[in-house]
Amino acid sequence: MAFCCNTRHEEEEFQVEYDPPDTIEKVKQGIEYAGHEYLFIEGDETAYDRLRELRPDMVLNRAEGIRGDSRESHIPAFCEMLGIPYVGAGVLTTAICLDKPTTKMILEFNGVQTAPFQVFTEADDPLKAEVGLPMILKPSQEGSSIGINWDNVVSDEASLRRKLGEMLETYRQPILGERYIDGREFTTGFIGNYGPGEEPLFLKVLEIDFTKFPEGLGNVLGQAAKTTFDSSDHYVCPAQIPETLRRRLEGASRRVFRALDIKDWVRLDWRLDADGGLYFLEANPLPGIDAVEEEDEYSFYPMMALASGFTYDEMIKRVIDAALKRYGVR
Repeated sequence: MAFCCNTRHEEEEFQVEYDPPDTIEKVKQGIEYAGHEYLFIEGDETAYDRLRELRPDMVLNRAEGIRGDSRESHIPAFCEMLGIPYVGAGVLTTAICLDKPTTKMILEFNGVQTAPFQVFTEADDPLKAEVGLPMILKPSQEGSSIGINWDNVVSDEASLRRKLGEMLETYRQPILGERYIDGREFTTGFIGNYGPGEEPLFLKVLEIDFTKFPEGLGNVLGQAAKTTFDSSDHYVCPAQIPETLRRRLEGASRRVFRALDIKDWVRLDWRLDADGGLYFLEANPLPGIDAVEEEDEYSFYPMMALASGFTYDEMIKRVIDAALKRYGVR
């Protein structure tokens, strides 16, 4: 079982999605707990040759990729070219989920509510009346809240144009503008797949507690909130919500899972407005899996798995087992 990821060597913006050495060691322990021999393959330019030479029986993929707007699809594509089974979503799904506007269009077609939006390629692109202000601006093709903070919420034309110009210059990609949904934010997740007589396990729901955020972070789970000021105290898991809302989140999450052809594991983000409207935010078919207890550093996916009764090792085993069963190995 080869674990393929990108190793985080620095705390620079573009590396926040990568896996630190502590996480890589925990995954190694989880793979060995599951009864497999462990290999490591760095998800960089050497990955294809390493996969071809080592020919692992399966790849546990969490590689974010190193460049390009389809970078999260590189390892799945290499595995498919070489005929190597792998854990997680396929080439098309990982490419779609990295592009926020495309994901939203597909989900809207499948009956999942998302906030009204438009895509800006120039700072002076006209604002669509049906989207309106306030609006939150996001790089279209980034993960881990890269490029997103409280000042991305703009309430007037001048702020919109100023922030758009800054983001277009910095990220060199289209900018997604969504109507800002003020309200509660939740994260959901799954382990497993749909198949004859089975469905993926819906994990305990996590809620972001914005009241615990330091002043200045606002009501946005941005990059600063996820890194500099991150603490498990800011999150409630299991979320203290009525069963009716939990069922709504589960039902909507299952529609997303099917519509995007997710496999084995996923993390999904949602907003609930004051009128009870539930809006999809983002899908991550390569969920972060940091879990360093002594540093209080937990990604949402292991937080939900732990709250659902699994140890970290059991979480890794369940995800691997889901992929093995999908390939007909078990």
